[in-house]
This record gives sequence, structure tokens and C-alpha cells, in this order.
Amino acid sequence: MKSILPLRPAGLHALTNEPININEDDSVNYWVAALDCSELELRVAIAEVGPAARDVCNELGKAV
Repeated sequence: MKSILPLRPAGLHALTNEPININEDDSVNYWVAALDCSELELRVAIAEVGPAARDVCNELGKAV
């Protein structure tokens, strides 16, 4: 199985506060790997705080 690794550190996206596109598989895969969380955890965090990367990182307790 091919390993999916983030192309850029999560902090870079979070610092620019890019929105996480939960409807795009590549975006979901990137963030699951970058934040070391499950897809469900990512989706729940986005449902709670919205798609802003910085907010999602904070919700999941990940440093940015």
C-alpha cells in the first residue's frame, strides 16, 4: 500500500489558515496524515469549528 505523506508540514497550512476541503480526497488524506488523526476525527473537528486549518489544528490539540 502506498504511504501518503504530507507534502508540506501541517503548520505551514495552518499558519496561512487555509480552509480544509473535506470534499476532496487529496485534502482529506493530506490532513489525516499531517495531523495524525482519523478521517472521522478530522470531520468531527471541522463540523465543530469550521474548515479553517488553524482552528481544526487547535480543536484536535495539534501544535501549529
